[in-house]
Amino acid sequence: MLAKNAMFIRKFAAGIFSVALWAQTPQTASAPPRFASASIVRDASGHNGIWNKFDPVVMIWTGAPLRVLVQAAFSLRSYQIANWPKSVDSEQWNIDARSEGPSTGREKYAMLQTLLVERFGLQFHREMRDVSGYILTVAKNGPKMEEVKDVDLKSSRVGVTNGRGRILGKGVAMYDWLDFLSGALGCPIEDRTGLTGRYNFLLEWSPDETQSNSESEPSDPNGPSIFAAIQGQLGLRLQAKKVPMQMLVIDHLNRLATAN
Repeated sequence: MLAKNAMFIRKFAAGIFSVALWAQTPQTASAPPRFASASIVRDASGHNGIWNKFDPVVMIWTGAPLRVLVQAAFSLRSYQIANWPKSVDSEQWNIDARSEGPSTGREKYAMLQTLLVERFGLQFHREMRDVSGYILTVAKNGPKMEEVKDVDLKSSRVGVTNGRGRILGKGVAMYDWLDFLSGALGCPIEDRTGLTGRYNFLLEWSPDETQSNSESEPSDPNGPSIFAAIQGQLGLRLQAKKVPMQMLVIDHLNRLATAN
């Protein structure tokens, strides 16, 4: 599955972008970062799983739909992309891309952006839109999470694990796990709890068909909704709200890649 991204919302500079991803003036223009070599082949395995492998030189994707590749390249959630062409969703791709020398993850994602522009004809612009989301507040009777002191942030016991209908937090701050909750709900969440500590908690709910952040089944298929679970188990409350967000708006995207 696609690796988890730590950043919840990446802010972008406003402006219209043409076919070239880096639309700059002639005085400041420079060549966009590119892989030294890149093979793109349609995946014919029929498998639904997505697999990837990164090392200092290599970026490999197997069975990746274009939406996944665009989200990864720009560090976006699905709700941060507008005007997505459904016609491209029928294909999955195997990509074997290699940089000229060792490169960071950030540099590889910039190269992936270039690859999408040059091989799939990606054109886009960015604009602010109001999207449906939630604000998270403390419920009437206060939080029920266990606050922990003197957390060793280097400990392997600290962090978030998640599955379908389940999020487990160990010594985490609010921002550490809201990204996972946002992914489960498929929309942005604004933290207004005012909670600044670190907490242990277990959140379990019975997800509906729109809430699928894992292929596994929920621990209790007859459990509470995510809204009831957050209030009952954590002492928090989700309230619907329109959230202003800068969107990546797709102007053009080819269904098939150009030849290698």
